[in-house]
Amino acid sequence: MNATVHPEGTRLAVLELQHQAGGSPRPPEPMIASPGLIGLGLSLLLFTTACVHGRILDERSAPYVELRDAQEDLAAGRAENALRGFEHVLSDHAPGVELPALRGRIEAAQKCGRLDAVLDEYRKAPKASAAKWYALGLSEFAAGNVAPALEALQKAAGQEPKEAEFHYRLGLALLHGERFPEARAELSRAVELQPGTPRFRPPLASCLSRLNERKAALDTLRDFARLNPKPEEALLAVRAARELTDLYRDVQPADRADLERALGYLVQNAPGLALPKLEELTAQKPQLAAAHALLGLACARLDEGGRAAGELRLAVELAPDLPQPHAWLAQLYRSKDKPDLAIPELQAALDRNPVDLDSLRALGEMQLSRNDKAALAPLQDLAALTPSDDAAQLLLARAELVAQKTAAAQERLERLAQRRPEDAEVLLRLALLLYDLRKNAPEAQRPAMTERVETLVKKVLALQPENAMANRLLTALRAG
Repeated sequence: MNATVHPEGTRLAVLELQHQAGGSPRPPEPMIASPGLIGLGLSLLLFTTACVHGRILDERSAPYVELRDAQEDLAAGRAENALRGFEHVLSDHAPGVELPALRGRIEAAQKCGRLDAVLDEYRKAPKASAAKWYALGLSEFAAGNVAPALEALQKAAGQEPKEAEFHYRLGLALLHGERFPEARAELSRAVELQPGTPRFRPPLASCLSRLNERKAALDTLRDFARLNPKPEEALLAVRAARELTDLYRDVQPADRADLERALGYLVQNAPGLALPKLEELTAQKPQLAAAHALLGLACARLDEGGRAAGELRLAVELAPDLPQPHAWLAQLYRSKDKPDLAIPELQAALDRNPVDLDSLRALGEMQLSRNDKAALAPLQDLAALTPSDDAAQLLLARAELVAQKTAAAQERLERLAQRRPEDAEVLLRLALLLYDLRKNAPEAQRPAMTERVETLVKKVLALQPENAMANRLLTALRAG
């Protein structure tokens, strides 16, 4: 299973172990004193400019292109250019781009030291529309003036109560101020108005978590991967889910310190040193699920499979809503080549955290190894949550082939081959697919397809001269 990347910028203390040979389970990713999405940097949420408000039918239209160019300048750190671009977009008064252009202008002004001037402009301007109040609210918030920001955003939402964006931004500001019941109302309203907008979901999940409504919080993320999220939106969803399913969430500080010391030994690949402390802790606190889970991991590392399974099952009984014990049981069963036991545990883990990347990957891989069409669903979710992970994209292409979605698989493999021209596995899988398609292609297309397959196979053999499958494919191709 691939290691999960945990981006910087939060106070989440994430600990990982590397795999040992033989597929031993990986230890948990505990999160300590997490402030939730409130601590992730609200500017990411308040100023995400990639989403265009409203709808422009022709994405080649001048306002849309200018907005996209300004957003690219902003992302590349060219704040002055971006500011001019957003201001030009706003001067055209084109429908559908005003709100993202306003957000972009405020963020660009902040980055190049001109926020005070922009804020002064919005304070003095007549508030003829909800968008004007919205711009003032975002500017005040960017300047750190929370109370006037809330007042302005409330007026924007009040004037246009069916505009989801206004409720969303107001909800974020309330969330920042830890006014959780009010934030929940606004964020829920945004989701209700636009249920297909993924960026609305993580803040709502975080807010519900702070209100101890964990099941409702996870339910907001259950279909998240199918909403076509952008990478930064997926990142926030994964973080929010980790916070919700924190192994230590109900652990007392003194016990947490003991668990962390034991985990430190596991991190250092010394399970024998972790074992006594965990045994002592489980004897003293037999109801502490986290201790039994970590003890199960230590036993697995010591190749005491039966005891490991027993401790992890006990952790499941003690904390039935935690995904980790299920996921670690699955890893244990997988290492013992027991897929019939591992797959249900992975499904149980995903019921409890639907955006867990490791469990999605493991479930998809195991189902794919059986040529099971069911692999398509978890691998589609994995690929949607990690669009830059080429390994996940390749797994999805294989699942699409198993599910007989040939056109989708071919398109995905072609994209991967362009991005990874030296990846022998990608090239070979594309060659095999084209070879099969060639059999039923019109006669006029076959020579070109044959030439393409031969080119791909020769490239594979240049990279891996002893590749048996590539050699067999080349022989079959030359035999006609």
